[in-house]
Amino acid sequence: MFKRINRLQTTQPVPAARLPYRVKLTAGKLYAWCACGHSKKQPFCDGAHASKAPGIKPVRFTPDKDKAVLLCACKQTKNQPYCDGSHLKHTHLEKHYR
Repeated sequence: MFKRINRLQTTQPVPAARLPYRVKLTAGKLYAWCACGHSKKQPFCDGAHASKAPGIKPVRFTPDKDKAVLLCACKQTKNQPYCDGSHLKHTHLEKHYR
């Protein structure tokens, strides 16, 4: 299903978790949301995309106010970095959670 460039690199994001991450964001702070799914600091980027998914860059964003949000973990959202419920629609991702 996922196209592989070689054993270590992917061209498609991989799901990081079954459900979205609930996080508290601070107004004015710059965040980098992991879009590739390889980060060990989910839901935020740790630079893993550089070696594991070089074609996928993190989504940088700065909230305008302090708030708690749901950040996407399945990496299929159409509203990056926020969860849009795609994890409920993509049952084919189930095999990646086992």
